[in-house]
Amino acid sequence: MAALDADTWAALRGAFPSALPIDADPSGPVVPVDLHVAVARFLKESLGFTMYVTVVASHWPQADGSDRFEVATVLRRPSNPSVTAAWRLQIGPEAEVPTLFPLFAGADWQEREQFDLVGVRFTGHPDLRRLMMPEDWEGHPLRKSYAIDTPHPPWR
Repeated sequence: MAALDADTWAALRGAFPSALPIDADPSGPVVPVDLHVAVARFLKESLGFTMYVTVVASHWPQADGSDRFEVATVLRRPSNPSVTAAWRLQIGPEAEVPTLFPLFAGADWQEREQFDLVGVRFTGHPDLRRLMMPEDWEGHPLRKSYAIDTPHPPWR
């Protein structure tokens, strides 16, 4: 992901001064989960980031045996698509992320995909069910703890 441009970063820091770090990480700032929707709304309504590009969830097993997940969201401005706004959430295995579907219809299937493959739950999503795997599939195949040799009939 591209780093936030200086103007966008300054506007975000001005709107959420106590919640964001002083310096932006190149892959986007880590935002508290409770500000996820507020950041998205601010970027859309105040700065013109109306194009929902993606949401990507990653599973990061920790050395102590616990799990951590990172959920990254990316938006763009249609007037200048080379400028992106990206931010990340860091959550535990049982934590839930508020859906961005009411703000961005494009979040619908992408949030469902992350739920299906990684197991991240998006609260408030109107239809959070499996998208790619069969409804009776057990587990989430993109978690690092998912057994690589799990049978996948009829393929193997």
